[in-house]
Amino acid sequence: MRWPGIAGGRRVSAEEGAGKTSPASAISGSGPRHVHFLGICGYAVSGAAILAQQLGHTVTGSDEHAYPPVSDIVTAAGIPWENRHDPANLDRWGVPDLVVVGNQVRPLNEEWLEAKRRGLPLSSEVEFFVSLTEGRLRLAVCGTHGKTTTSALLIHMLDRCGMDPGFRLGSTSLDVGGSARLGTGPFVFEGDEYTTAPWDPRPKFLHMRPAAACVTRLEWDHPDVYPSPEAYRTPFVELAATMPADGLLVLCGDDPEALSLRDHATCPVTVYGEGEGAGWRVTRLADDGRVQRFRVAHPERAIPEVALTFPGRHNALNATAALALASFAGAPIPECVAACADFRGPARRFEILGTAGGVTVVDDYAHHPTEVWAAINAARARYGRARIIAVHTPHTYSRTLTLLEDYRRSFEEADLVVLGPIEAARERGQAATVSSADVAARVTGREVHLVGGSDEGVELLLRLARPGDVIVVLSLGGFDKIARRLHTALRERAAEARRG
Repeated sequence: MRWPGIAGGRRVSAEEGAGKTSPASAISGSGPRHVHFLGICGYAVSGAAILAQQLGHTVTGSDEHAYPPVSDIVTAAGIPWENRHDPANLDRWGVPDLVVVGNQVRPLNEEWLEAKRRGLPLSSEVEFFVSLTEGRLRLAVCGTHGKTTTSALLIHMLDRCGMDPGFRLGSTSLDVGGSARLGTGPFVFEGDEYTTAPWDPRPKFLHMRPAAACVTRLEWDHPDVYPSPEAYRTPFVELAATMPADGLLVLCGDDPEALSLRDHATCPVTVYGEGEGAGWRVTRLADDGRVQRFRVAHPERAIPEVALTFPGRHNALNATAALALASFAGAPIPECVAACADFRGPARRFEILGTAGGVTVVDDYAHHPTEVWAAINAARARYGRARIIAVHTPHTYSRTLTLLEDYRRSFEEADLVVLGPIEAARERGQAATVSSADVAARVTGREVHLVGGSDEGVELLLRLARPGDVIVVLSLGGFDKIARRLHTALRERAAEARRG
């Protein structure tokens, strides 16, 4: 069989039942085939499913505990799917020709185990994307923080330049739409360091084989997979050591851990940052409440002053990384700089939902203590002396416990803090080893409230909020859409007040 536009699957042997190796050989065939996606309501997997559908294949899927917006996106695309993993799903719409497995699918998942037992062709989600992009210029955005925003801005730059980029993004681009697009030009991968699939514990970015990659920052994360900072750093070293000789590695010079990767690089390295040794050197100017302005000096390029819609030092650095990768891809720098001025960003990355009754609501994905700190500091840079109320739900017991002491500085620029319950996510069912009360104990010098759920949170915030406040919601799972629910409630309250 030859598959139009799809490769990267293979049958799994009994020996591989323990999940010790990853899929490698391609399936080939002609005509449409049936592709079944496990974990279909993840951003990346849903994007892969929609691309497969656009290529003419029959697409089905399954997930569990799925929730909007991605579940709504999959349903709106007309893809049949079940919100539970079940071996019966492998027969529900006919036996699939290929099963694509997302990394959120656990090794003891019964549907995945049944597919393996039957010897059905299998592919991880990222290898599925790689198979679609053979022969394309691949760009990967890696690092602990800023991957999604940097990737989304790079995509927006290339799109603005008419280069028809393809992409795989861990969110929805508010500029070009969707979490994935095939395109015909350079292909942008958000380079996730989490595991690839139940049978493959390697990080996804090691499958991408990019011509150019950037590393935004290296800071220990995912302690459920990487038991130490050294273990976390190891795959990034491998990335640097396996880059093509004619490629490019872009490193943040302001982060010593990221910069240290240049010692392992097998390709040219360029550095960006505020330090003197940076080839793309950033000088920040000011934030006028709408955009932040900064300059980027380069020894060989004249770069116009940058006006960027997103606030904060970290976003100035993210934009500079995107400029460096776009330049490698052949994009004209002036057009890329112009794209910064109307960049809407990815969903839930400092997404300003609006102002109602004088209260501004911002929805953000921050879940690592450093990301929480950066997002709140960005809000301070944008909104000056406004009272900032930070609403946060820590993510996973393992991350919260391991990084608990890092929370001591996370809320330094917040005036008031509201903490919801820890999001167990993939650790659902495990015994709680830590709670949000432990996080609250690390927050000093400001008022802290603990709430048991989003309803209680909305009620509390409606009591606390006053005109001029900025409420920043910081949550990977979105805390039951609390940001949008709060914004709606504030609008309704303001409308009622106008009616008198």
